[in-house]
Amino acid sequence: GRLRLDQLERITRRPRLYEAGDVDFWTDSYVSDHVLSAHLDPHTDDASRRPAQILATIEKVESHLQSKGSPEHRMRLLDLACGPGLYAIQFAARGYEVHGIDFSPASIAHARTEAQREGHEITYTLANMLEVDFGGPYDLVTLIYGEFCTFSPDKQRELLSKIRAALQPEGLLVFDVFTEAYARHHRSRDDWYVSTKDGFWHPTPHLVLERNFFYAQHSASVASYVIVDSAGAYRQFNIWWRHFTSAEIRSLLKKESFVVEAEYPSLWGEEGSPPGHWIGLYCSPRPT
Repeated sequence: GRLRLDQLERITRRPRLYEAGDVDFWTDSYVSDHVLSAHLDPHTDDASRRPAQILATIEKVESHLQSKGSPEHRMRLLDLACGPGLYAIQFAARGYEVHGIDFSPASIAHARTEAQREGHEITYTLANMLEVDFGGPYDLVTLIYGEFCTFSPDKQRELLSKIRAALQPEGLLVFDVFTEAYARHHRSRDDWYVSTKDGFWHPTPHLVLERNFFYAQHSASVASYVIVDSAGAYRQFNIWWRHFTSAEIRSLLKKESFVVEAEYPSLWGEEGSPPGHWIGLYCSPRPT
């Protein structure tokens, strides 16, 4: 629609809990291309962690797997929210059979190109992970960089159920969640600005209105962006996060029949910067 002054109050109000915007941030074709650029920038943590942290995470995962004992078969990995394949391609280079799932068209296209260029047979699926068959069984499932926190609680439970069904009885789920401290740090203030050329959100000059809201009783927050172009047309993105304490995520995992084998302040086992922002979890299905 076209933005009028009398609409400003309505579209910048506090959204209902987990209310969607009129555009999906994760699949919008223009934004997807810019998110890919952020994934591939080795100097920023905006979309993916820096190369050194990615490598340290992979080494920590391998160390944990070795402590559990290696299976006789080739290790099978399901990399959920795989993005452009930054982890998947390194696991493939180490001999893993890899299946990556993501629903960003730009990221999956890049991942497939890189796998072919490097000579790795990686299976990539462009799909919403909640709507696709995972296949399996897998020895390892990864869901990295807080992607779990972008789902509402009911979808988090659904996702954990799907992961458990896809894992070997002795398999391992490796994922991380962020805390309220992380959410407060990244959603500390409202903002607005005018871009006089193409930018992250739009290909022509535009206005960006950002408002952040916290829902303390639900351990949730939303960053709501309204993007207005020079003709007055607008689009709204609501990006929801559900953050966790250690007790909250452990309780959820227990309810969904997972056992926490190890918990760290980051997936690679070292203090994050700043500390207290992340919880790295290594989990296995509870024996039935």
